[in-house]
Amino acid sequence: MEKIDKILLESGTNELEIVEFQLDRREADGSTSQGYYGVNVGKVREIIKTPDNITQITKSHPSVEGVINLRGKIIPIINLPKWLGIYNQDLSLNKIIVTEFNKMYNGFLVSNVARIHRVSWEKVEPPSSLMSAGEDECVTGVIKFDNKILMMLDFEKIIAEVNPATTIKEGVSEAKVDDNRNKTILIAEDSGMISKLVKNSLSGAGYNVILAYNGEEALIKLSELAEKSSAHNKKIANFVNLVISDIEMPKMDGLHLLTKIKSHPVLKDLPVIIFSSMASADNIKKWEGLGATDFISKPDMNILYNCVKKHII
Repeated sequence: MEKIDKILLESGTNELEIVEFQLDRREADGSTSQGYYGVNVGKVREIIKTPDNITQITKSHPSVEGVINLRGKIIPIINLPKWLGIYNQDLSLNKIIVTEFNKMYNGFLVSNVARIHRVSWEKVEPPSSLMSAGEDECVTGVIKFDNKILMMLDFEKIIAEVNPATTIKEGVSEAKVDDNRNKTILIAEDSGMISKLVKNSLSGAGYNVILAYNGEEALIKLSELAEKSSAHNKKIANFVNLVISDIEMPKMDGLHLLTKIKSHPVLKDLPVIIFSSMASADNIKKWEGLGATDFISKPDMNILYNCVKKHII
């Protein structure tokens, strides 16, 4: 068993730590190649050696190998190469990355775990058309090193497919649409699936929604609204009324976006709700003091909606 020693990064510095892991694949000529992937250290609980026995369960997703009992916790084990469509039973999966996010534990079978990298979110590029068929829908970011390209996987999307009951659901039945017609919300979220679900729910409740797919794009759009506010000598609330932001995003993460908003002379009074799978009690304690209006853990859409109603200006 390997514990992950997490260096406590100062919140809002736009840095992250990544656990690099490898997935082996068999090429057409019979050779073996390695793919390099990453997961945010903040989501990793520990890394363990793959046990000899994984208890199989019925009626599970094809990528779920079964469950293990890890010190009293029953944890589902997901065959990551199988989910990506690159699995070959002749290639060993020697490690399990045990994750904790969305208030859940899951284990992911991988070939090997290499090291931890500390990088700026500015180095994380949005995924490109170079991704393979299995990867193009679940890669949220790409990091280029001198000798390799490391792909950040959308683990939230993987879990949502494997266990649909755990993901965000659309719809807010109690919405009073007319009350929200003049309210605008900016959503900063790099996951296309989640941004669409949140947008549809809030639009259905009558809100006007502006989408941004990373913190940098969100800040540009907010700055443009701030300029309009100043030019027309009107309050920012005439242009945007609240921001909802994820944390893990290419170019600029949600915590750095938060610090930029709170230091901006026009935007500083905007309510900002952090909506993240990493919003655990321990992490929220580290993030306190950055000026967020609230921290909501995915996938609690009802809690998010009630928080919006409470704090929107």
